[in-house]
Formats: sequence, C-alpha cells, structure tokens
Amino acid sequence: MNILFLVESLENETAGNLANELKYTEHNVDIVPYFSNNQDQCSIKNEHGTDVLIFDEQTYIPENYDGALLWCWGTAALGRKYLRIFEDQGVSVLNSTYDTEITDSKIQFATTLAQANAPVPKTICFDSNDSIDNISIFQEQLGKPPYVFKPDYGTQGFEVRFAFSAQDIQLFAENLRKIQAHNHGFIVQEFIGDPDIVISHFRVLVIGDNVLPGLIKVTAKSKMNVSNIAAGGKAELEPIHNELKKVALLAAKSSKLNVAGVDIMVKPGGKKEDIVILEVNDGPGTKTFDRKGINASKAIIDFFIDSLESQKPIEKARQIVTLT
Repeated sequence: MNILFLVESLENETAGNLANELKYTEHNVDIVPYFSNNQDQCSIKNEHGTDVLIFDEQTYIPENYDGALLWCWGTAALGRKYLRIFEDQGVSVLNSTYDTEITDSKIQFATTLAQANAPVPKTICFDSNDSIDNISIFQEQLGKPPYVFKPDYGTQGFEVRFAFSAQDIQLFAENLRKIQAHNHGFIVQEFIGDPDIVISHFRVLVIGDNVLPGLIKVTAKSKMNVSNIAAGGKAELEPIHNELKKVALLAAKSSKLNVAGVDIMVKPGGKKEDIVILEVNDGPGTKTFDRKGINASKAIIDFFIDSLESQKPIEKARQIVTLT
C-alpha cells in the first residue's frame, strides 16, 4: 500500500515517533512536513480538473494513495486543507477532516457533547465582540467564581485564563481580539476543583474501540495555573479505571474520531458523576506515553494499517511527479 503522512514538522517528537513506526511497516510511505521553519511548504495545483499537492517540487496525486494521515498542533486549518484533497478523492484517512473541523472548535464541540448528553463543565459561549458588563449571568449559570476563559481555537493552554469578575472576562476578550485576527469566539466554564489546590487533568488515548491501558495525569506547576505540559505541568503515568474509560470512549464516539486524546477532569469527591470532559484532541501527543513504556505511536499506526488492510485496497504504483 501507499501511504501519505502529512505532518506539521518532523522536529516534534510525536511526529518523529509516528514517522518511524510508519517506516517499520512493509508499505510505501511518503512523508510531507508541510510547515517547516514556520513557513507553509506546500501548495495546491489543479491538474485536469483534479487537485494535487505540491511539496518540494514534487506532485502528490491522491489516486496513487491508499491512506493518508495528518498530525499537527498549531496549524490544524492548513493541514486539514491539504489532507482534504486526498479525503475528498476517496483516500482513507485516520480522522476525517470534517470531524476534526468540529473538534478543533471549543464552541462547536461543546455543543456536540451537550447534544450527546456527555458530562461536561457548565459552559457559556461568546463572541469577543459581545459586551460583558454583568457578573450575574455567570453566577446564575456557572456558580461562584473563579471561571475558566478559553478561546474558541487554541492548543497547549493558549490564552486559557482564570476570571474572578465580568471585568476580567471582558479584558481577556479584548486581548483575544488583538492577538487573533479572525476568530474571536470564546467560552467561559465553571472552575473544576478547588482554587486553593493545584489542579490536575487526565489525558486518555482512545484508538478505535479501545483505550490505552494507562493514562497521563498532568498536574499544574502551581495554584491557579493551567494543567498543561507546555505550561510546565508535571506528567505522570497512572492506571486507568473503568469509569474514565467509559467517559473517554463516549467522548471519542461523540466526536466521530478514530483516534482521540480525551482530556478529563474529576471534581472533588471522585465519584463517577464528578467526571467531566474538557476537550478531545484529534492529533494527540504520544511522546509521554511512549517515554513511559506504553507505545502509543505504534498502537496508532498499527490501528491505521489494520483498517486499511481490512478494506483490501488495490495496490497502486506511485506516481510522484518531479516538477521541471
């Protein structure tokens, strides 16, 4: 089989691990780092009515591939645009671009989870152009402050803030308008936990109908700080219990993703009704799992290859055209 791996940059450890696992397979693999050195490296060309991908003066033709997968973190919209060329022409993908378009948006995905009756924090959605001058709406729907402010789009805790007043939220919204040229939407959620205790969240990796036999617990570096590894959070591998598995599977199925990193928090008390879904990531990092002895990268690639082989795809001769 012929497989295309679109990756933001091979400098990322997860991307490198996945690329290595693909190379260990018996299949032809073409790797396209579409955003190296902080610059878009690809373009789209229409040939005889068909869109093709151009990278490094070579043409990648969708009909020559049996499968394609995308891994990215900060350039999801760009990567999705390139992957969709292949998906729309019948190439099998790991996660559909039409589903990841929803999960990338915290507003859209919060709505999706609510429709699925999934356990989520109490949430209010806004556009940053909305005027916020009264705390009562938050107290009525979310309870007492603090509240959690999250931009509609963002990774690794980007611009996540803790608010104690309507003025805080208005200030965060104004700042969002300044730093993001386009999407100004955001959500405000109830604070899960105790402001006087350092918060933690759990990352559960769902692959198909299965959950990895361990989860990553990420603890913030200090009180009232986001619990993200990128923000200095401490990651530890822990066993996973059945209730967290059930919630993670529900989140993944609601998102229609085949591979999903599900972020979960547990309210003080630890009962099953205290479990809430924070978000679902369609390109979850695997390096922490890999480092701690659970080979998540291999599990993802094995799942993808098995899914392609079960479809009995017809072998195709690759036609990568060098531009002159």
